[in-house]
Amino acid sequence: MKSKVWLVRPLPHFGDHLSTFLEDDIIAVGYPVGESLKDADYEQIRSYLQVKGWGEGIGNVNILVNEMAIGDFVIVPSSNKKDIYFGEIVTDYVYREKLDEDLPGISGFPHQRIIHWFFDKKPYLRSDLPEALKGSLRYPGAVADLTKHFDLVKQIVRGNGIPGYSDMETKAWAIIEELLESDDEQIKLKAAELIISHKK
Repeated sequence: MKSKVWLVRPLPHFGDHLSTFLEDDIIAVGYPVGESLKDADYEQIRSYLQVKGWGEGIGNVNILVNEMAIGDFVIVPSSNKKDIYFGEIVTDYVYREKLDEDLPGISGFPHQRIIHWFFDKKPYLRSDLPEALKGSLRYPGAVADLTKHFDLVKQIVRGNGIPGYSDMETKAWAIIEELLESDDEQIKLKAAELIISHKK
């Protein structure tokens, strides 16, 4: 199964925990329901959340517990809107009982994955990203699937750029990739034609 890319905002349970994410080598979501969600399926997780009145969080929690996998990449943006951090998931779901309390800003984020951070935990400038990826980071939700950018992210974290392309060409291909997601069928078709003609 091909690895994925996930956007994860460091704001679990009403607090900015970016420093904790980096120091403890984790990503996390909130929703302290009083027990581990290991082996819980979508419906079980939803029932736990609904008891607390947090039913809207099912997508975020289920992704972290059941959809993320070892080897997936994560992108964690800072609230300063300038820095982002790249990491790789290295464990299955982890439950931290001591954080399973409803104390916003202090605890409340017991559902975690352990992360290997790239670039020695130093930030990567959002302004240096290809436009296509920058656009996807504007998604306002806490967790999102950005796997359509997998090849770009892989090249960034491996430090190679896109093989065989200059920085300008890399940016151009990123724009074409974004056009494939356009609602305008003519634009999507033109982008597809460009890619196909390049491969001939």
